[in-house]
Amino acid sequence: MTDGDRQQTLATVWGEFSQSTGFHGVNKLANGNKLRCLFWLCSFLACAVYLTYVIIQELGNYYNYPTYTTLEVERHSEIEFPAVTICNLNSLSKSLVLNDSRVDNYYLSIGPRQIFGMYNEFNWSDPFYEQNGFFKNRTVEEILLEHKELHKGLFNSFMFDQTPYFYSEEYFSVELKPNGPCLTSNKTKIFKTSYTGSEYNFVMWLNVDRKNSYFGQWLGEGVQFTVHDKEEDPHFQGSSGYYIEPGHEYYGALRKYTYEYLSEPFRATPTEFCRESFEDGKKYLSTKCWKECYVSYIYGACKCIDFDYKDYPICSKYEYFKCARPAKGEFYGNSKMKTGCHCPPACSSTRYEVTLSSSIFPSDFYNDFLLKAVNEFEQDYYRKNFIVIHIYFDELKTTIVKQLPVYGSSVEIFGNLGGQMGLFLGASILTITELGEFLGFVLWFIWKKCKNRNRTNFSKEKNVIATLQEM
Repeated sequence: MTDGDRQQTLATVWGEFSQSTGFHGVNKLANGNKLRCLFWLCSFLACAVYLTYVIIQELGNYYNYPTYTTLEVERHSEIEFPAVTICNLNSLSKSLVLNDSRVDNYYLSIGPRQIFGMYNEFNWSDPFYEQNGFFKNRTVEEILLEHKELHKGLFNSFMFDQTPYFYSEEYFSVELKPNGPCLTSNKTKIFKTSYTGSEYNFVMWLNVDRKNSYFGQWLGEGVQFTVHDKEEDPHFQGSSGYYIEPGHEYYGALRKYTYEYLSEPFRATPTEFCRESFEDGKKYLSTKCWKECYVSYIYGACKCIDFDYKDYPICSKYEYFKCARPAKGEFYGNSKMKTGCHCPPACSSTRYEVTLSSSIFPSDFYNDFLLKAVNEFEQDYYRKNFIVIHIYFDELKTTIVKQLPVYGSSVEIFGNLGGQMGLFLGASILTITELGEFLGFVLWFIWKKCKNRNRTNFSKEKNVIATLQEM
């Protein structure tokens, strides 16, 4: 086959391809008008280059695993009530703490950071501290002996869905937190409701017992409450809850939210993947992770911790003063702890939002009536000591915040790419196959040409050698 035959064959292949291909504009390139061919060649190349850019962008976006968020509302005929944790802001009992200036001095030293430094130096060699257990690791029971009563004390009475409950011990458990003893519901018995509105769900009467108040972690007086999922620990949830004061009746309207994130390779936040379980297979909770970090950090520094947790020893008063006291600020700021601890968000979690409003409690009329009912002569007794709080669902529904992938499957990315190819070049998978076939023929012809050229050069060299030998 001569070079002319090969060129003619390539031209034939090109002619067949340009007239039959699905690529738009390619058939114009075979036109004899050079100016028109140049115009269509520039148009085709411009579309091809821009299409390549778009495909690279689309594939890059696909492998970044983009997501979007949806909001769904699920309505219920009955809903499980969340856990409620209640803490007295001033839980130490003046009548139960030893009346001694050295004890006052100790509690002032571990009190709020605002009054740090307002105490005398300690003489820890004084036998008083040894005799009164300042160096002894404490138990929860021993700690509670210095605090106000929780059941039938702080917790005066409560109702759920207009049913009175007289034994709060069955429904609220005592838990020692880093900020003191608290009461938490839904640990032993679960409350469920089919009712909404402030007349239903939880109605609680709380008595802060102001006359018996002693030094505490706060300068103020009142109650802190948190509404949370029963599996979560509110102290490590990143929310301080709500603070309420005596002399008011509070109304807390609940809304339930669940958050569902996609697991790796999708990101729950711009920088983090969510986590589904711990290494032991149990459900992952970010609050539990932070709690473990806190315990590990405090125990590593103090060889004890400042609240009740598993088999760890609770710090003695002396250890608490020397190591873990809030006034020092080194541990309670948590900044050092968080830099060495990674607790990503959970792939599934539940949060409750509370809309809080209040009114004066009690009114003048009811104040006189209540005072007579309990034979109390102090006119401001209820307004100084009592808080009434209603915690209730506004609606029996759950708002589900769900993360979904932008690309549900590989079919969608093919659909997007096919649409771009059709828009710019009128191409499809079969068109790409045609292009592949054409390029295959071109490469084959080039290979054959190179091979024939090598044979020709080899024959010429062979002839030259033979001529030289003859000479």
